[in-house]
Amino acid sequence: MDYSQPDYTIQVGSSTLQNIIGGLRKIFVSDPGMPLQLFLTVPIIAGGIVLQMNAVQWMLIIFVTLLFLVAGIFRTAALLQINKDTSLSSFQASRIKCMGNAIVVITAGLSLFTYLMVFVPKIVTLL
Repeated sequence: MDYSQPDYTIQVGSSTLQNIIGGLRKIFVSDPGMPLQLFLTVPIIAGGIVLQMNAVQWMLIIFVTLLFLVAGIFRTAALLQINKDTSLSSFQASRIKCMGNAIVVITAGLSLFTYLMVFVPKIVTLL
């Protein structure tokens, strides 16, 4: 096939956006931990506003928060795929579940460490 022709280029249409939104909606409905992850971002953002973070600190906070949320989304998407795909063995499914949980735990630890690095010095200076 000749992929240089404009007929074969990837074009983002309204159906692609609808598929993405539908997939995210399915993830938020099926994962009970996702609303909790989103709820935990509210005090973090409020704390950053109250403590008047600078641009670098905001960049760190936003980066690790998004990393944590994306890890949760990928884990849930993998779990939904495991439930749909019958060709996976139980060993493969358990490995995928363990890797998804490990990624979420690692990003949660990285986020917590970053939040402590950013917020504790500001809180200490206020005291």
